[in-house]
Amino acid sequence: MHPTQPWSLSPWAGSGDYSGSGALDELELCPSWDLPYGHAYIPTLYLAAFAVGLVGNAFVVWLLVERRGPRRLVDTFVLHLAAADLCFVLTLPLWAVAAALGGRWPFGAGLCKLSSFVLAGSRCAGALLLAGMSVDRYLAVVKLLDARSLRTRRCALAACCGVWAVALLAGLPALAYRGLQPLPGEPGSQCGEEPSDAFQGLSLFLLLLTFVLPLAITLFCYCRISRRLRRPPHLGRARRNSLRIIFAIESTFVGSWLPFCVLRAVFHLARLRVLPLPCSLVLALRWGLTIATCLAFVNSCANPVIYLLLDRSFRTRAWRGACGGVRRPARRVSSASSLSGEDSSVFRSRACSWAPSQSVHSGSGAV
Repeated sequence: MHPTQPWSLSPWAGSGDYSGSGALDELELCPSWDLPYGHAYIPTLYLAAFAVGLVGNAFVVWLLVERRGPRRLVDTFVLHLAAADLCFVLTLPLWAVAAALGGRWPFGAGLCKLSSFVLAGSRCAGALLLAGMSVDRYLAVVKLLDARSLRTRRCALAACCGVWAVALLAGLPALAYRGLQPLPGEPGSQCGEEPSDAFQGLSLFLLLLTFVLPLAITLFCYCRISRRLRRPPHLGRARRNSLRIIFAIESTFVGSWLPFCVLRAVFHLARLRVLPLPCSLVLALRWGLTIATCLAFVNSCANPVIYLLLDRSFRTRAWRGACGGVRRPARRVSSASSLSGEDSSVFRSRACSWAPSQSVHSGSGAV
């Protein structure tokens, strides 16, 4: 399976459990068991992530699309990130059903390839969009006036279009190498990958391109931002809060996908016979990948939860949308930072925002 593609519950199916010794036709079969009670809690987790992610990301897209006034550059990245997560969560019910059936895929080869393609592309898009968001914050905080020519709406849109183009290319191996594979020892088929050294090498390369490289860019940008924050003139509270929200999104993504990508790298090296594994480690790797996949898939619903916890304006608008409260205009948002005219909320309009009966203080959109 490709590192940007979904993990099937029987990852070693089709070619047997690999111990890492011998040629491809001499693979050693290792005894393997499914994670205890995985058929119960994994589908439940996927369906919960689908429900939260569908409502949350659709709400984020709606807020940013209908937002009044000029849109900030960070809004462009947030909008596309929510769209990528929305595409991701739409496939989760299919994988939940397959998990409940013990890995059996009842939806046919077409949906197997399509859902794998969507997962691969949306995960790649998420990683690259977060890297683009970190670059934008780096230019806004560290480079400031020197980066005005780069920090334009046209450049942001071009960057997002480039991200989606790369994501579509990264998803193409799913269309070529994933399909229905025999389910070992049981009737039926699973949605899995074809055993191929070429595919394992390509997957390892794309893992470096679509996760390690964006992670390195993100770490560089935030190291430079943290150094800037320690020097005068100090950033205003609103800008710090905005950075805190974005940093929480980046950290959650890395924390969710890093275990999966590390274990997938080990898996590819084992399939390429570079890293021999005894049967005990094969079983540990399989169980670890099952758990890491659950963690990675749940990330698709994490961003709206982060906005809800850290962004006061998002909480206000979410509460109003849920309860249908009476709206009245709040005061115009003013700049809270001497370095930028952006406020701390991702979801507050520059020109006018709406608030419930309590007054909302300018420039404090995140707590």
